[in-house]
Amino acid sequence: MSEHAGKNRVEEIRRDEIGQALFPVVSRGDQSFWIQSVDIGTADFPYIEPLLKESFADWREQNAASVSKAEWFLFSHEGEAASGDPELIGHLKDQPVHAGWMSLATREPVYVPAVRHEGEYMRRRTAFAVPVFTRSGGEVFAALGCVVPEEEADGMLRLVEMAAAHFRTCFYQRLEYSFVYDTLYTRQAGTSALNGDSALFRMVRRLYDKFNVDGVLEELLRIVLVLYPSARCQLLMTQDYQSSNPQLQSFMLDQRKQDISMTAFMKGSVEVELVPSPEYPERIEAALPLAGHQGIYGVFHFTLDLPPDRLDTRLLGMIADTAGKAFENAKLYEQSNLLIRELLLINELTKRLNQNLQLSEVFAFAIQELVGIFSADYCCIVKDNPLQQRFDVMACSLPELQGSSFSRDYGFAGTVLRTQEPLIVSDYLESSIPSRFMELAEARSMIAAPLISNGKAMGAVLLAQREHHYFSYENFKLLQMLSTHIGLAVSNATLHAELERMANRDTLTGLYVRRYLDERIHAHQLRGSKGSLLVIDIDRFKQVNDTYGHQIGDSILQQVSGMIVRSIRETDVSARWGGEELAVYFPETALEEALIVAERIRSFVEEETHPAVTVSCGVAEWAQEDMTISVESLFYRADMALYQAKNSGRNRIRAAAGD
Repeated sequence: MSEHAGKNRVEEIRRDEIGQALFPVVSRGDQSFWIQSVDIGTADFPYIEPLLKESFADWREQNAASVSKAEWFLFSHEGEAASGDPELIGHLKDQPVHAGWMSLATREPVYVPAVRHEGEYMRRRTAFAVPVFTRSGGEVFAALGCVVPEEEADGMLRLVEMAAAHFRTCFYQRLEYSFVYDTLYTRQAGTSALNGDSALFRMVRRLYDKFNVDGVLEELLRIVLVLYPSARCQLLMTQDYQSSNPQLQSFMLDQRKQDISMTAFMKGSVEVELVPSPEYPERIEAALPLAGHQGIYGVFHFTLDLPPDRLDTRLLGMIADTAGKAFENAKLYEQSNLLIRELLLINELTKRLNQNLQLSEVFAFAIQELVGIFSADYCCIVKDNPLQQRFDVMACSLPELQGSSFSRDYGFAGTVLRTQEPLIVSDYLESSIPSRFMELAEARSMIAAPLISNGKAMGAVLLAQREHHYFSYENFKLLQMLSTHIGLAVSNATLHAELERMANRDTLTGLYVRRYLDERIHAHQLRGSKGSLLVIDIDRFKQVNDTYGHQIGDSILQQVSGMIVRSIRETDVSARWGGEELAVYFPETALEEALIVAERIRSFVEEETHPAVTVSCGVAEWAQEDMTISVESLFYRADMALYQAKNSGRNRIRAAAGD
């Protein structure tokens, strides 16, 4: 029979006959109601293999995008393969340590690293498995698992746990389909009114075939309108929800009202009231609770211009209970899909963030990814600078803010740093907090989260969108999770930079070590056109140590180093060459300019050191047209010039011969 004919047939069936033939009592308190009590026990395990295969196929179809990177398998309670690629099953069964069998035996999630596998194929792969439990008895009736390349294993166990929970939902949907079909088939055999059409079963099946909330609600609306074409419907939800169907008005359930909808919500039962009026003396109201196993999600309310005896409450009760379970399944499916996507996203983002150990690269990548993930117009990442009582803009998709600094208590970033709590702004025009970021972006919506390191907010990330009320609560929660991983990546990059700085710095003077100076000169000679090297030696330094002691000698080294740093540019590289010898490299600087800086340093040392010392300096330069360009030759010529300055009386500067 066609679906159209089925609709007509449903309208022709007397509603009292349907209710009496199928379910003599329909109420949430009746434990005999099939949708609530259906389950399997250990005695059923030998007979559920077809259901396992069908459920696995359903699960794979619903998660085609999410599970494509892994090789998935399903084992029955006896450890036999129920579904999965035969070649993969063969590899698994050849292993001395089998993830699927271990999960069934221990009743816990299990993973087996690649090093514990045998064979060329499995030695490069990690296996995961999670047990699947029955609803009421808590018995393990299957184990779902997967095999992934070793480099993809991070965070995978959590994903498999989510997948097992979703597979369990698919299994029980299949079980309920089977149970409903058997029940209807048996009872319809003695009900001539149904004439073998199974129309009601098809209505139930269509509800359960929907894997999104919109689809379930639209199917519920369609069923009610088939049964009662004149019904005027609205949906009252406990959480904000906007239906895309213009026929289905959606409102928040007002729990302060004591009306029929609130009664249906509180009792979890179908409620009907006669609402007579001069125009429609036989108008009635009905409220159907959308109740699942975990709670009541809302109320489907409609009005009819019918006598009360024309409304079949038993039929409505069955439809409401079925719709509630289908709604819950769809909601759980959407949530699990969202969680899976978030876990995959977090896993990928974390992996790519941790591949970058340069702070600038971490910030640039985070900005790019966050704008794409949230479809935001702009993103900004700031870093706290408590010593100077400010925060600095480290990266921003608004060029005007790049490199800017603000007081620690300014704007939304200051609020996040102070409270260490995330923030959401639905409409900036209604906010009293000033924000240069929001003003330049001409944005109205914003979400922000702290970057936490060692329990403290080290920075903040802000996302802005020009539309008001743009970011959802799910966006808000996801940013909190992502910001944790970004904060960890920033912390790692900061630590790496600090370790690198410590490895490249002389602990006494704070100048770079000679190895770092060599590397910088070599790198510049590969891409630059010229440069100069200044070598500085403290005159009679051994005599200073012998006269005043090594502590004063160290102080002299620190004083001279400080004078060098304040005499040069940020682009110049100063280093401790060895002992009392120091050096400065001037990229893209000719000899004449380097000699001027050398004289400045010599004068500072002679006039400002205490006790007073002097320095001798040698300067050499290189240029692209030189026949031989190398770090060694540049150092050699500068050292020869220093030797001349020493031999000609000290406290003077000499340039390398030929320069």
